[in-house]
Amino acid sequence: MKRIGATLVLLMFPMIEGLPQKNLIIHSGFLKAQVYLDMSQNDQRVYAMGLLDGFDMAPMFDAPDNNKWLVSITTCVEGMKGSQVAAIIEKYIKGHPERWHWDLQDAA
Repeated sequence: MKRIGATLVLLMFPMIEGLPQKNLIIHSGFLKAQVYLDMSQNDQRVYAMGLLDGFDMAPMFDAPDNNKWLVSITTCVEGMKGSQVAAIIEKYIKGHPERWHWDLQDAA
């Protein structure tokens, strides 16, 4: 497991090195992954839609609008219903029980 983590860090280093240097503060999320699983389907759908709206609005808050990760996510979910995105998040979290105690923003 430690080898996988070290490999990922090494693979990501060239991407990180090319990013502009900023002092970023990333706060803890509002929900733990387990809490998301305990939410009603409607609440999960609302959370998923808010998450995607946040991604779409991020450039208004100085996030780069050409971020490959952001573009790939928004392209992937384009045309999906909130319930579909919520189901994808739920399936992913259920498949990774070792992350249920993590902040949802980190677990999904």
